[in-house]
Amino acid sequence: MSNLVASQIMTHTDVGSRASSIEKWVAVADICRCLNNYNGVLEITSALNRSAIYRLKKTWAKVSKQTKALMDKLQKTVSSEGRFKNLRETLKNCNPPCVPYLGMYLTDLAFIEEGTPNFTEEGLVNFSKMRMISHIIREIRQFQQTPYRIEHQAKVTQYLLDKTLIMDEDTLYDLSLKIEPRLPA
Repeated sequence: MSNLVASQIMTHTDVGSRASSIEKWVAVADICRCLNNYNGVLEITSALNRSAIYRLKKTWAKVSKQTKALMDKLQKTVSSEGRFKNLRETLKNCNPPCVPYLGMYLTDLAFIEEGTPNFTEEGLVNFSKMRMISHIIREIRQFQQTPYRIEHQAKVTQYLLDKTLIMDEDTLYDLSLKIEPRLPA
């Protein structure tokens, strides 16, 4: 998804349409937030922070202040700072359906697995560790219990899965340098 967003922005040849594309994707990220799709918010904001996009100073100069402020707000929500403190707080107050950022939970599970022994010093199963793992899995499952009531749009699915629209990282950066060459030092 992040590759698709970055690729779609980079397909625009003029500054104004690239800035409009960024504004459109920030609006999509905000819709994702409204739908409690925090994975989508993170994918889109990550795309906008890729070096190929982020370095386009002339393009970002055309993006409205409101869009930049919204982008900052969205980034703060899904920031990994403080072990995803803001996202955890947001998820606590979130009613399903919800798509949390699974990477946060995978990090938690890896931390528990690496930092907590399977057995106690007495050789017994460490039920404390099992409870911690169970708590994380229960939290993920809680968000899966309520389905979204969104009508399936075949065109949207086809667009999102179309690999021909996606450029690799090197192509994106080369295109970025063509669009806005580095300034001589």
